[in-house]
Amino acid sequence: MKKLGNQDRKKTYIESVDNCLLWIENQMLSYNRGSVGVYERIRIDVNRRVCWTRPDCNSEVARVLAKRENADYKDVYVNIVDWLLSVQDNNPLSAWYGSFPFYLYNGEYSDLSGEARFQNDNGKVLIALLDMYEITADSRLKDAAVKLADYWLSIQRPEGYFFRYDKYITQGLYKGPCFVFWLAAGIAQCYGMTGEKKYLESAIKAFDYLLPLQLESGRFATTYEMLKHEDWRPPSSESSIALFCLARACRYIDDNRYKKAFLRVADYVLTLQAECGAIINSDADSLNASLQENPMICDLVYTEGFALMGFVEGYKVSGKDIFKDVAIKLGDFLVSIQCKGESPLWDGAWRGTFNTETMKWDGRANQNNNIDEGGMYSVYTGWCAATIMDGLLGVIEIM
Repeated sequence: MKKLGNQDRKKTYIESVDNCLLWIENQMLSYNRGSVGVYERIRIDVNRRVCWTRPDCNSEVARVLAKRENADYKDVYVNIVDWLLSVQDNNPLSAWYGSFPFYLYNGEYSDLSGEARFQNDNGKVLIALLDMYEITADSRLKDAAVKLADYWLSIQRPEGYFFRYDKYITQGLYKGPCFVFWLAAGIAQCYGMTGEKKYLESAIKAFDYLLPLQLESGRFATTYEMLKHEDWRPPSSESSIALFCLARACRYIDDNRYKKAFLRVADYVLTLQAECGAIINSDADSLNASLQENPMICDLVYTEGFALMGFVEGYKVSGKDIFKDVAIKLGDFLVSIQCKGESPLWDGAWRGTFNTETMKWDGRANQNNNIDEGGMYSVYTGWCAATIMDGLLGVIEIM
């Protein structure tokens, strides 16, 4: 892998982001420049573009466009944000007022599965809305974020997690760390934006639930260990999510417990960084924490982008150079494996899993997961491409 100086690195990272945006523009936008959002992913092995338009994927892509400030995509940003705000439940009489559905087909209609309200997806949307509001001062984004946060506050349980028995709230997953962390961080950010104590109280309640899930090694227990769900998500994922979410919460809540938990999980994630810069799936002690059993695989859908964003966020809140250094090492790795010359259908993007031993695309996410949500044959807009782009832009900012 070529060693880069900072000026060359900035140029390389910008080129990487722009190549990925070009892929989204050419292959993944819905009709008329994203009038109903960007599509979820390409499934290489079954020769299919999945035409779900997901609020979480779209919010992540829109945030990248807001940060990149490329005039060529101004209309795409406007279209995505307009669509995103239109699919929020905006009926004050609805039991789900303020929340976002899982997906819509071609941005327009859904089935019962698509109407599911996933805690992690909605938490990611909440953070993205608030981030975009800070960049653009568009009051619609703030209003949408407050409605979204208030919905989840309304169903938060005394234990700290977010759940209600109804036909749309996902069953069986709500106690998993990644289903609490995103909302906890987003609600903490909502407190920072509004100063309203109800958000502070909610975030504290959520983190009081989460912190005991941190193990002696510093990593967080996985949803698979706790609930035998998310079988395909590697142990690295929920700890990388915790890395970002704890660092983000530390911006707004001055609590030494959060700082300590952040530093402990950061130490754990650092032990997973391979020589090439990737964050591998697991260490010897966490091999049984999911059904992803090859520790040489790194997961670009569930780990790498979140870890990169987490290291950037960690540097911003701590000022510790170690986080900048490891973010650069990870960023250099990610731009080095970006798809180029494979196919015009996904060149500029990243596939879902990579083998750090053979240095080739490898691995599946089909462990009790028949739609293979990740792995070497999935090429995602949100989750993977958008979080990597966001992380690369973040590294440029802290260099």
